[in-house]
Amino acid sequence: MAFLQPIEIHETGVCAQYWRLTHLQMDITASIVEAKIHGYLDEAARRAGKSPLSVMSFRLPSEGLVKNSALALSDIYNAVRASAQGGDGSGGMLPPLFRAAKDI
Repeated sequence: MAFLQPIEIHETGVCAQYWRLTHLQMDITASIVEAKIHGYLDEAARRAGKSPLSVMSFRLPSEGLVKNSALALSDIYNAVRASAQGGDGSGGMLPPLFRAAKDI
């Protein structure tokens, strides 16, 4: 599973379109799942072993993500999809970056 969502990388004019979950770590004591998602030019670049253009980190509450002592990747992707990406400078939250991403 991955996301298809064009996102410009640091105002370079280059867009990463293919976003894949690459790292998971769970802090049981803090009830947090840390996830990293890497962005590539496209799926072909990722399959060819090219380096990612960008990496994003997410700290997700583990409640609802851990079922029978296991994590499901689809649940992690859905949590990332719903995760807001910081503040907007006026005290509000920015909308989730991947809310309109297509699952591939």
